[in-house]
Amino acid sequence: MRLFGRLLMALSLFVISLPARAQVGQQAVTLTLTVPQYNQIYVADLDVQHVKNAGVLFSATLHSNVLAPVSVKLRMTVNVILADGTAYEDIADATTNPFTLAPGQTKVITNVDFSGDNPSISIESSNYNSDQVDKLKSVALATGKAPAGEYQFHLECLNGADNSPISEATQSIYVTNPSRVELVLPTNQESITTLFPHLQWSSNVDTVVLSVYEKLPSQQSPEDVVSGVPFLRMTVPNSTSPSPGSFNYPPSGPGVRPLQAGRTYYWYVEVPSSSSRGSGIRSDIWNFSIEGTGSGSSSSGEGGSNAAATTTLKDLLSGTPFGNLSSQIQSLTGVATYDGSTLDIQQVMELLRTMDKSKITNVTVQ
Repeated sequence: MRLFGRLLMALSLFVISLPARAQVGQQAVTLTLTVPQYNQIYVADLDVQHVKNAGVLFSATLHSNVLAPVSVKLRMTVNVILADGTAYEDIADATTNPFTLAPGQTKVITNVDFSGDNPSISIESSNYNSDQVDKLKSVALATGKAPAGEYQFHLECLNGADNSPISEATQSIYVTNPSRVELVLPTNQESITTLFPHLQWSSNVDTVVLSVYEKLPSQQSPEDVVSGVPFLRMTVPNSTSPSPGSFNYPPSGPGVRPLQAGRTYYWYVEVPSSSSRGSGIRSDIWNFSIEGTGSGSSSSGEGGSNAAATTTLKDLLSGTPFGNLSSQIQSLTGVATYDGSTLDIQQVMELLRTMDKSKITNVTVQ
């Protein structure tokens, strides 16, 4: 009887241990890997343990699927295939020391957690293949930016006790290194006759952001002009019709303000920042003028424009100590000047819209 009891107890313990072992074999930890869609990275950023100012190159999400604490490691390797087909295998790798995931815990780890003098995840071993790195640097840009190609990040979740694999994932960053954005038409300081100009540029990127601004009389430099509210700001694919790298100014649409004769407009295109660090690329700022009679005309305007300007002025005074004067303003007449320049009715309206009412110190109604 005692023998049977001991045998039954041993068998029970063996049966109880089976589910835990089965769970480990059935992916005890799920690993999900994501990478940002950068078009530029730096060769130095691949040395994940020693670089101190890298941006996020990958994000690994570990999720425990077991009902007991589990000890794991995370191993990263980087492979590179350049645009010309040249391959650099295992250019860098790093393995963490064991760490514990609580039952059902989800933990997110990025390459930034590996780096610096006091990393949040300690490193057991790290290798930056100097031969491969030197070859890669020889074709890198002088700025240290990695050459165009596929940068593959392979991550493995390992058993912390025996390094046996639990789960793995691979993702790639495709580096294109956009390097130029040049304006073509209208040429700088060109005078045109259409309110719907054909804007054209040259670039080796897929998409740009196009911005157009009106020059106000108070603005002296191109940077002053483009610090204001844009007449148009739109993301434009380089494959857009009527030809690559071009855009016809639309007559209307969301966020579109119509251009007017007699005005000067500044424009540029840019590639927003898409890099592990650093800024985007912007073209030069060019300007064009639209021929017509709008510039320098009287601000006495007639009809809707003059009434709209009067309403804009009253709205500006509302909520200020001079709000009671609004009732005395019947209609704007005469000639408006600002910094010695004559303004037409549309320029008066634009100036009123951009004024800071808190800085109004005196109002005279004539």
